[in-house]
Amino acid sequence: MGAENGTKQLPFKVLKILPTPHVEDVFAIAVGVDGELCRLDAEWNAIEAFARPFPAPIEHVIVINDILVATWIDRELLVARMGALRCTQPFQKGAERGDVRKTTNIQNAIQPAGAVWSHVLDAEPLGLARHEDGFIFILWNRGIYSFNSNGVEQWRAPPPEWPDMKSIPMSQESVDICVTDSSIEIWSRAGGCHRLSKEDGTLIGTGSFDLDGSLDKVEAIGSNRLLVLKNGHIYWYKQGKMLCEASTSGPIQSVLFNEELNSWYLAGWREELELMEDGFKRFENREVVVQHVRSTDRLWTVTNDGMMNHSFLTE
Repeated sequence: MGAENGTKQLPFKVLKILPTPHVEDVFAIAVGVDGELCRLDAEWNAIEAFARPFPAPIEHVIVINDILVATWIDRELLVARMGALRCTQPFQKGAERGDVRKTTNIQNAIQPAGAVWSHVLDAEPLGLARHEDGFIFILWNRGIYSFNSNGVEQWRAPPPEWPDMKSIPMSQESVDICVTDSSIEIWSRAGGCHRLSKEDGTLIGTGSFDLDGSLDKVEAIGSNRLLVLKNGHIYWYKQGKMLCEASTSGPIQSVLFNEELNSWYLAGWREELELMEDGFKRFENREVVVQHVRSTDRLWTVTNDGMMNHSFLTE
């Protein structure tokens, strides 16, 4: 069955789909749960066979123009890496995990197949976000780093701290990065917000939000902030004031802002939802909804069985 029939089978179970508006003849990149990468056309068809360039599942991934930047980690082997691949070319099959196990020094570290550049990381990456023509990432207990798309460091800042929250569990654990028009926001598991200058990483200020649970992800669009907790509870703030809050039946996998209707599409646990200032729409799904993604004229759901379907929210 094809996209014109409202359903599409992807070649693997999907972690995320990334649009590629700056890559000619490539509409998006599908990222699999086991590290697969596949280029897709506008009908969600695979342009060529998928490949696994990395020796481990992908932790964080973004697209900057025609460059895909990803991090991966093997906790058993205590190995963490970051690398960049061109989306203009087919992805290549990389080394296996066993090959990484045999490598004992940094000089001989195995890099992803077809990499434009790659780096060995000396700590676990906690977040990755696009920053104009580059990106921001956090390393556990090391700091915050800004790189350009060529993998060259622009600046670094110390690990974020929230001194007024130290008595709260997980208050110093970074969980997400938001790049806004005016600054970079680093969010902690307990609801702390650490704001940095985009130009040089200097500290602008810190703040905190009272949350009934552990923060999982944050989405920033203009003056809107959507705070999503691990238990599925949601807080919507605008210009620092809470507009509304809502509870869902389980974890939220991803969020997408609808600027035209000023609402949020939420990929939930066997449900898809739309959060509005004055209401909440909910539709059940037999599978776990991983993501909402837009085609040229429709909203689609991606589920954990590798299927794509027209979203109930816009039918």
